[in-house]
Amino acid sequence: MHEEAVITINGAKLTDAESMTVGVAIDTLVNVLAEGLGFKDDGIPLTDLYITSLSRVQTLLGNGKVSN
Repeated sequence: MHEEAVITINGAKLTDAESMTVGVAIDTLVNVLAEGLGFKDDGIPLTDLYITSLSRVQTLLGNGKVSN
């Protein structure tokens, strides 16, 4: 099992369980965006921006990278 990322939000350090929850939420959003759910044609640039940002966060959390 890998060690959870250390996440601090507004000065409060998250527990391992809270960090894991953040990681799961991000992974879920990545999957939704990758499947194109929730966006019309005009949302594609926004989707790309989210995927780029989420990819960086996933890497920092140790969850790997988004594959497009």
